[in-house]
Amino acid sequence: MINVILDTDTYNEADDQFALAYLLKNRDKFNIEAITIAPFKHGDWKKTLADSIDASFNEACKIYDYLNLEKTNIYKGSTNYLTNGYNENNDAVQKIIETAIKNDKTYILAIACITNVALAIKKAPEIVDKIEVIWLGSGFLFGDNQDFNFRQDVDAVKTVFESKVKLTVMPCAPITSNLMVSIYELEHELKGKNELCDYLCYRFYNRLHGPTVKHPLWDISVIAYMVNKDWFKTMDISCPIINDDNTFKFTENRHKVTFIKQLDAKKIFDDLYNKLI
Repeated sequence: MINVILDTDTYNEADDQFALAYLLKNRDKFNIEAITIAPFKHGDWKKTLADSIDASFNEACKIYDYLNLEKTNIYKGSTNYLTNGYNENNDAVQKIIETAIKNDKTYILAIACITNVALAIKKAPEIVDKIEVIWLGSGFLFGDNQDFNFRQDVDAVKTVFESKVKLTVMPCAPITSNLMVSIYELEHELKGKNELCDYLCYRFYNRLHGPTVKHPLWDISVIAYMVNKDWFKTMDISCPIINDDNTFKFTENRHKVTFIKQLDAKKIFDDLYNKLI
C-alpha cells in the first residue's frame, strides 16, 4: 500500500470533490493517512481564509458521507499564507509531520496552495527525506505562473522548491488544462449512477459553469498520476529559481525537480468514471 496525504481546498471549485472521491475510490491501492485542508481566497469568496478552511472541511466530510466512510482523518490546516507571515502550528501541519516521521515514505498529493506542506517542511525539515510531493501548480516553465495555486502563497512555493524535497510539479497550463469536460459529458457518464455521482454533477453545474461551458477538472490529474504514471510523460530539470515577477529562472546543477509535460486525458477520464460508478 502507498501511504498518501491529500492536501486540498475542497470547497474552492468543483474539481477537488472529484479528486477526493477518486482517491477514496482507490483505497485498495492507497493507505490514505489524512486529508489536510488548505486555505483559499478569490473574488467569489467574500469570507476569511479561516472560513475557507471550515467550508472545505465540511465539504470533505460531505464526500465521506456519500461513501459511508468514517470522518476520522480530515484535518483543518493553515488559516493564512506564509507570504503574510503565517507560522502557526495547526492540525494539518502536525499530521503531515507525524505521518512523515512514522512512515518510511509518504506521498503528499497537493492540489491547492502549498501552504500546509511548506509549513510542515519549515517546522520539521527532517521530513524532506521521507516525503515526496506531487503538486498541482505553476505554468509549464515559460509562463507567468499566475495560476491560482501558485500566486496565492508564493513564499510557500519557494519554500518547497528550495527544500530539496523530491518534487513533481503538475503544471496547470497547458498540461492539466487538457482535462476539459462539460456538464453534458459528466451527466452522460455519471448521472443516476449513485448519490455521489449525482452530487458531483450538481456541484460542477452550480458552482462553476452552467450548461454550455467546458472546464478542466485540474485536480484529478494528481490522483491519476499516482494511479498510473504510464498515462503521463515527465521531464527532470535543475530546480528553477522563482523571480520577483513569479516567472522561473532556469538554472544548472541544482537539485532536480520533475515536471509533467504531457498526459493522456482519455485514459484518466475513463478510469475516473469507472471508479466513481
